Amino acid sequence: MQIFNLNMQLKIYFTILLNLILLVACSDPNNQSDVISEPSNYFQTTGYAQGTTYNVIYKDEKKRDLSKTVDSILKAFDQELSIYVDSSTISIVNKLPKDSSLQLMNKPLFEACFRLAKTVYNKTNHSFNPAIYPLVKYWGFLNFEQGDTLHLQSEIDSLLHIIDFSDSAIFILPGDNYNIIYKKQTASFDFNAIAQGYSVDVIANYLDKLGIQHYMIEVGGELITKGVNSKGATWKIGIDKPIENSKPGEEEFQIIAGLSNHALATSGNYRKFYEKDGIKYSHTIDPTTGKPVQHQLLSTTVITKNCALADAYATAFMVMGTEKTKTFIQDNPDLQLSVYLISSDSTGNWTTWQTEDFGNFIVE
Repeated sequence: MQIFNLNMQLKIYFTILLNLILLVACSDPNNQSDVISEPSNYFQTTGYAQGTTYNVIYKDEKKRDLSKTVDSILKAFDQELSIYVDSSTISIVNKLPKDSSLQLMNKPLFEACFRLAKTVYNKTNHSFNPAIYPLVKYWGFLNFEQGDTLHLQSEIDSLLHIIDFSDSAIFILPGDNYNIIYKKQTASFDFNAIAQGYSVDVIANYLDKLGIQHYMIEVGGELITKGVNSKGATWKIGIDKPIENSKPGEEEFQIIAGLSNHALATSGNYRKFYEKDGIKYSHTIDPTTGKPVQHQLLSTTVITKNCALADAYATAFMVMGTEKTKTFIQDNPDLQLSVYLISSDSTGNWTTWQTEDFGNFIVE
């Protein structure tokens, strides 16, 4: 039996990927910026990737323009992990028939997300489940267009049989010069709930390799910080109030967290939902029932050292609900997760709960 060391394997993936990135960065004649820097030598690059926006702020005494390389990293994620790119690695895996395999050559992003997702899947008793993708499509959360779709229990039950992410359904084994993914069941996957966080971690590792000591990296609301901002203070991160249909930053913040050398991810049901026949359907699907969750948890914020794990656990907690999340955190202190929950009570008013150490991050 082979023993899999997750942390060691991820370090290998980081090294392979970053060596490729650094090679491109060093050979790109346009990578050196001629932009006049601010006195503080802080720079910013923004753009679109993974169906969302990204924002990277960093301090660099060498005044390097890292925008092209950051953009290249995020494009690499789309090439391996986007379900909207037909030629991506995950799209090819999703099209594989039952009892088939695929060689994975130079696919460090896909493999790392796969490994991380397996870890959280097992740790959360399947509350985090990337194989939920068929049910997400069935309930209309890829385009939020339901029309006259009738949701039948028999159809939901049939889909519940194929949302298996266990080792009996899909797994990766090492080959001679590459790894091999084996797909034993008819299933399809979506790593979006961990890939954005992992892309933040990869960019952070790239900046660390360059010796950059102060940065804030944000992709689709998932972020990581290091050092201080241009004012010499910890990075200030606003946590949105869970107001229906609000845009990020549009309303007053629920709280403002001060972060340095930590990652943060927030997941919620107050933006991604639709209503039909007077019933509100949340985009969070419970993998045990095959239906949108019906509990009162509105928003979950997780702070930890790793953005991919913050991203995944925030998603898992939205499936669990408030009470199960509290129990999970109490039973797993080794994960070192700082958590802030916003729920709706029976009267529609908001209630909050936080781990004891989360108060250390609140500045307003």
